[in-house]
Amino acid sequence: MGLPCVSVITPAFNAAATLERAYRSVQAQTFADWEYIVVDDGSADQTAEIAYGFGDPRVRTLVRIANSGTGAALNAGVRQATGRYLAFLDADDEFLPEHLAAHVKVMEDEPKIDLLWGGIELVVKEESQAWVPDLDRGQGLIHVGECVVQGTLFVRRPVCDAVLYSEDRSVWYQDFEFMQRVKAAGFNVQRFRLPTYRYYRDSGSSQMDRAKANWDAAQA
Repeated sequence: MGLPCVSVITPAFNAAATLERAYRSVQAQTFADWEYIVVDDGSADQTAEIAYGFGDPRVRTLVRIANSGTGAALNAGVRQATGRYLAFLDADDEFLPEHLAAHVKVMEDEPKIDLLWGGIELVVKEESQAWVPDLDRGQGLIHVGECVVQGTLFVRRPVCDAVLYSEDRSVWYQDFEFMQRVKAAGFNVQRFRLPTYRYYRDSGSSQMDRAKANWDAAQA
């Protein structure tokens, strides 16, 4: 068996309640040439056991004994990836069935594009959950559909050979910070607008929610 076209990487911390849903969305892709790398970042629940139980030879599970944060988990997955494209899926989100096929097509048709971002189907319980800190302006809020969402990033392998994620645990916006450094390194970044990534912002208890609360307090 040759190397996969796409490596899908999921950092997972105490994700037992949602990880199987994420995996099933990868399994349901119309594009089947992928490997799935789950990085269990020191979970205290059954995350690792669930990942090991998928029974799919395309799934690889990396278990980190100590929790090191999202950036470190992402980088661990990147270093193990063998695909020529890298995709990312948060453990509590889903790919819609055409996600990989649509992104691979753009990359194959447009060889000068190095990174794609965007294209979400947003799940919220209330409208306020659709608004997040506007890091680009440094103040106020922005609709999440207009900002960088980690799971929508789809990159050519050379991007991550040159730029990795910040492992500074005080940086809660790894996706935005990563893309800023990718741009600074001279890579071609383009927005992808077809909504093929289902982004759940309905829990009210995510890292983003905590950051938003701190952001609001600081600007009050």
